[in-house]
Formats: sequence, C-alpha cells, structure tokens
Amino acid sequence: MSITEAIAASNAVASTFTRQLFEDQWTADRVASFVNERRNATIATVSQAGQPHAAVVIAASMGDEIYFTVNPGSVLARNLTDNDRIALSVSDSLHAVMSQGRAVKVGAAPDLADLIGELATASRSGTFTPPGWDGDIYRANLRRLVAN
Repeated sequence: MSITEAIAASNAVASTFTRQLFEDQWTADRVASFVNERRNATIATVSQAGQPHAAVVIAASMGDEIYFTVNPGSVLARNLTDNDRIALSVSDSLHAVMSQGRAVKVGAAPDLADLIGELATASRSGTFTPPGWDGDIYRANLRRLVAN
C-alpha cells in the first residue's frame, strides 16, 4: 500500500485511545516531507531465530512511497531474505512516523541511477546514497502508518 492507503487503513481500525493520540493525523504529503527532511529511518526486522534487529538506514519518499537503503551483506539484508515484514519509523524530538508492512526489493543501486537521482532531489540533503554506493534499494509496502 501507499502512504495514503496505509494512513486510511490505520484510521479504519484505530481505537478511540489511538485516535485521541493521533487526532492531528498527518496527510501523506506531510509524512513524505518529514521523511525527506530527516533522511534517517529505523527499520526493524526479526531474524530466522526470532531475534529482533533494528537498523538505521537512509530513507526518502517520492510518489506516495517510502524507499530505503540496505547493505547486501548486513544483518538487515539477511533478515529481509528470510522474512520481509518490517516496522519503519522516522522521528525527531517532537514528531514521529510509525509504520509496518513489507520490504520490497527494487534492485541494486548501480541499476537504479534515475530513481536514486529522483530520491536525491526529494531529499532535503540533496543526496540519497553516497557516491559509488553499490547496495540495494527497497520500497516499503506499508500496511499501517500513523504520524503526528
């Protein structure tokens, strides 16, 4: 699902308490702006043995989607190979985006120059990946998302 669809799905099943916590629910555009302003996201996964793992990755949003980087030799990459379910969060001292869904591998960075260029343009930093980075790019297929 896109950011817009994930927000709607979350609102549809939210408890009264959760609705009160997030009564100033952000739009998809605000979520995208926040992700692009922060650049760093945390992706949480679980290993095959059931061990939790959280990794800070580079993230950017474009076209109602969130993309993130994964080093192919990392624990994150191994966990995603076994189980593509993720929790994704982006926060600062006042605001947070919290979501869950699945990670979808888009491809290797060297093959995605146009996408990386568009994500760099969207990002406040003006870059998405370091020059010459040869890792993988994933897209978050979101199921739920709350933010404020």
